[in-house]
Amino acid sequence: MTRRQFSRRDLLRAAGSTLTLPLFLQRAFADERPRPPNLVLLMQTNGTNQENYWPSGDGFDSPILHDLLSNPALASKTTLLKNVHLDLTGEPDGNPHDQGFHGLFSGFAGRGQGTPDVFPGGASLDHVVARSAELGRPIDKIHCGVHAANYQIINAGRASFSATGPMQVAPCELDLYKLYRKVFGEPIDESPAARAAAAQRFRERKSVLDAVAGDLQTLQNRLGPGERSKVDLHLTAVRDFEKRLADNAAPPPVCSTIRPSRTDVPSEGQGNEANAEPLLRLFMEFMANAIACDMVGVLSFQFGRGGEHFHYDWLNIPGMPEDAHDFVAHLDDGSDPNITRISVGIKRWYTELVTDLATRLDAFPRGEGQTALDDSLIVWGNEIATGTHTLDNMPLALVGRAGGRLKRTGYLVDAGPQAHHRLGTTVLNLMGVPAEGFGLLPECGVLAGLELDV
Repeated sequence: MTRRQFSRRDLLRAAGSTLTLPLFLQRAFADERPRPPNLVLLMQTNGTNQENYWPSGDGFDSPILHDLLSNPALASKTTLLKNVHLDLTGEPDGNPHDQGFHGLFSGFAGRGQGTPDVFPGGASLDHVVARSAELGRPIDKIHCGVHAANYQIINAGRASFSATGPMQVAPCELDLYKLYRKVFGEPIDESPAARAAAAQRFRERKSVLDAVAGDLQTLQNRLGPGERSKVDLHLTAVRDFEKRLADNAAPPPVCSTIRPSRTDVPSEGQGNEANAEPLLRLFMEFMANAIACDMVGVLSFQFGRGGEHFHYDWLNIPGMPEDAHDFVAHLDDGSDPNITRISVGIKRWYTELVTDLATRLDAFPRGEGQTALDDSLIVWGNEIATGTHTLDNMPLALVGRAGGRLKRTGYLVDAGPQAHHRLGTTVLNLMGVPAEGFGLLPECGVLAGLELDV
C-alpha cells in the first residue's frame, strides 16, 4: 500500500516546537501506513450442494447465494473462489468433518494423538493475524459462535476451530451479552436526570479547539494547500461533532451505546436448539456493530460445532427429517430431488445470515464514500465441500474489499485446482503480513486469479 501523502511526521514538522496541537489531530495522522482491514472468518458446517451453490452461465447468481448476489451493492463486493481443494498434506486424523474444521483456517492437519478426539495441528488464521498484523483496534480478536444443538458433541475438538498452536484449542465464546459488555461497555444511564446532567456539561465545556485556536491558525499558515485541506477536514469534523452534541445534549457516540436488539434469548443456548436461530441472527448483529465501530481487529465465528446436527425446525421446510446431518447432508449426492430441495433450503438460510452481516456493514459510512464493508474482509468457508464428505471445490466466498487491497471484486475466480493453503497466504498478505505460504505449505503462494494491492 502506498504511503499517506501527509503523515504525523509532516504535521509535527510543520508545527515545530512552539505550537500546541490537539491530541486527536496528532492521532489522526499517527500512522504512516493504513491499518489492515477488519477480518471476519466464518466457519459453516456440513458442506453445500455444489450444483446450486456456484453461478452458472454468464450470470453472477445461484439458488443458494441468491440473497447475497441479487443485491447489486453486495454482489459487487463479493468474490467467489472456485476450485480450491482441502489439501490433506500432513495425513490428518479424524474424518473429513474434522479435517476441514481444523485445517481450512490453519493449513495444518488435525491431530488426535491416538485418541478419538481430534484437535488442530497448528495455529489458526485468526491467531496468526492477531499476532502478526498491526491491527490498531482496542481489541485484537474475538472467537465466538453458537452451540445451541440438541445433540451430544462427537469429540471435544469439534467445540472450536480456533487454535493458538498444535493441540491448543481456543475456547469459543458463547455468551453474547458478555461480549457486548466486553466490546461496548455497560449500558449507559439514559434517564432524564442523566441526560440533563450531560447537557449541562456540554453547555459548560468550550470546544477543545478553542484552547489552541491561535496555534492551529499558525499551523495552517505554514502548510501547503493540500496539507491544509486535510487538516481542515479533521477540524471541521470535530467542530461539527461538538455542535451536534451540544445541540442535542446527546449521550456519547452511538458506538458506546450499542446493545443487542433482543435480550430475551438465553445466551449459552447449549442443549436447546430453540435458541439457535435467534442467537445466530443476534451474533451477526453483534459482529457488524463491533466492526462498524472499529472495535475489533479479527472476529472468527462458527455456525455451530464441527459436523453440527441441527434439525432446523425454524425453517419449516416440508419433509425435513429429524437430523439434517445424517438424513440430508450425508445423502445429498444429487440422486434424490427431495433431498436436494431440503439441502438448498438449509444452505440458502445461511446465506441470509451472511447477507444480514454484509448489509449491516454496508450501511455504516466510512470516509470518501466508502462503507465498513469496503474496509472489511469476510472469509466465508465450510469444513467440507459436500455433505457426502468430499473435500474438492470447497465453497468459499470473500465479501468486502479489504480496504481496497482486493483490487477487483464481484466475480467468480476459477484458476484451476488450488490448495487451500493459498487461502491463508492470501488473507495474511491482505492483512499486511507478508507471507509466501501458510501452514504445511510454506511456499505455496497466494490464490491465483485474484488481483491484490499489497
